[in-house]
Amino acid sequence: MKMRSLTRTFFGFRLSESRDVIRQNRDLAESLKNSSSFIFKDWRTKTGIYKTKLLQDGINVMWFANQSDEGIVYNQYFNPMPIKVIALMLTAIECCIDEWMQGMKEDIKFIAITYGSVYNNHLNSLQRFDEHTAPYKLFERICDNLHDVARFHAGVVDTPTTVSESRISDEAFEDAIREHQLQEGSAW
Repeated sequence: MKMRSLTRTFFGFRLSESRDVIRQNRDLAESLKNSSSFIFKDWRTKTGIYKTKLLQDGINVMWFANQSDEGIVYNQYFNPMPIKVIALMLTAIECCIDEWMQGMKEDIKFIAITYGSVYNNHLNSLQRFDEHTAPYKLFERICDNLHDVARFHAGVVDTPTTVSESRISDEAFEDAIREHQLQEGSAW
């Protein structure tokens, strides 16, 4: 699972048989799971809800690794980033944290019977967040940003599709004729 190494590195879990390191890993895992602190950009102060860089990194690695990856090829399904994809990523991150709950890395299968209810809890929280912040479009902005950053990560640079009015009006032509006539008349 790609998320395992990302999660370990991101949060700083360490492989060791030292009692101190095991205790630190266990404390860290408990802290991250407490009130789902891991969903925040800063999990210590609980600020930046749903803006953790790990969420973006996971999306990048899973679906936007390069220009021929699923997120680019099937862009219509990822723009904006679907709420179900975000819930799935948060569930995967939580599973990876669970693997450190005893202080030492323990492989846990990421299966529906174990994590289906966790996924539903994340989905429900995301939906509640969207409803609660709808007037400010916070969730919509998060989804758009996750998508845009992922596309950039894959090497896709979107160029603005603005249409410029390059047609010169007939009035400008008439003005040019008048200017010419005035200049020609003053030359004599």
